[in-house]
Amino acid sequence: MLNEAITTDRLILRPVCKDDAPALNVLMTRGVAQRLSNVPWPCKIDDTYEYLARAARENTRGDGAHFVIEDRNEPCGAISLQQRDGALTLGYWLGESWWGRGLMSEAVETFVDTFFTLHDVVHITSGVFAGNHAAIRVQEKLGFVIVGETPRYSRSLDCTLPHLDTVLGRARRIPALVA
Repeated sequence: MLNEAITTDRLILRPVCKDDAPALNVLMTRGVAQRLSNVPWPCKIDDTYEYLARAARENTRGDGAHFVIEDRNEPCGAISLQQRDGALTLGYWLGESWWGRGLMSEAVETFVDTFFTLHDVVHITSGVFAGNHAAIRVQEKLGFVIVGETPRYSRSLDCTLPHLDTVLGRARRIPALVA
């Protein structure tokens, strides 16, 4: 899928490895975890190692693309494309200290554009829990559109919440790549 590091003006996106566990685990605060569907709270270091082992296997098999986001050679979050509910789905998060700097917009744009450039995929899905205005704004800037709302379980909050489902079609994004 994707297996080489990608650079932006400020960031390096590179495949995950087990050595990332301590840094990523520290970044997984309650404020971050509650915005994600599959992260437990509290998120223990063993949970992070387990995630990274699965992600590295998916990277190796080509079933997914799980990358660490680095700012000045320091891990600050993660981004991935993986199969979920029968579609290729984008997920991403940043540690709270990196919020509000435009880093996620930069990372997501570069990651998605690189993927569309290398693969003939028709669309990518994503989504956010209702109320996560910053995350939906990242997607809207790239051309993702909200196509529905479904209930989704939040592991960290142990409840079901409204989830805004989004999609970005290749035909909608490719003109931006050519321009």
